[in-house]
Amino acid sequence: MKLGVFSALSMSFLLTGCCTSAGSNKSATGQDQEWGDIRLCGIFSGWGTTAEPERFDAVYTPISAAEYGEFLCKHLDIEQYASCVNRVEDFYRNSARDAGSQGSSNAGPFAVVVDREVFLGSYRSDPFSAYFRVSSGTKACRGSYNAFAGSSAPIFDVRCNNGRRGKANIVRSADGRNGIGVVYMEDGTKGTIVFGAAAVEGGADAGAL
Repeated sequence: MKLGVFSALSMSFLLTGCCTSAGSNKSATGQDQEWGDIRLCGIFSGWGTTAEPERFDAVYTPISAAEYGEFLCKHLDIEQYASCVNRVEDFYRNSARDAGSQGSSNAGPFAVVVDREVFLGSYRSDPFSAYFRVSSGTKACRGSYNAFAGSSAPIFDVRCNNGRRGKANIVRSADGRNGIGVVYMEDGTKGTIVFGAAAVEGGADAGAL
């Protein structure tokens, strides 16, 4: 019995080590790392990969403060973009220092940017299902994933009240309370997702939302 436990722990540490590899990532800061394949390593380490689309199959992934800014401010004009990204970074870092303001790990604000249009709403999740609802004026979209309903992967089915449909993937940051994602509409349009109190509120503070 003891030998079995020791072997399992040894394998866990070994695979955790294989999940981290030095590598450059343009969207990550210097302290971020590139992580290995979630199919093998993620079971033990809880980390995924920073490469798209594989990174969105992960449980967690390193996300820099600058990346939240890039996702939230990309729809702004170039004159406003840099200032917006800086303000999102500052807000997120200040929020991260205050443990009491980090928010919930299973519910919170949700933002989607598609065609330079911002959709705002909220999400809720549990270990086997999740959904989000967002709107912009009279336009509204919702996404859902439910393992018990036959979803074989954590990919959201997205439907909007104007007839548009698509798929969305999200991944959490290391703190488990914020994260990013991508949405692919059937018409070929691609959008970005940011969720969690610290990240989305940073976009609102910067005037991006």
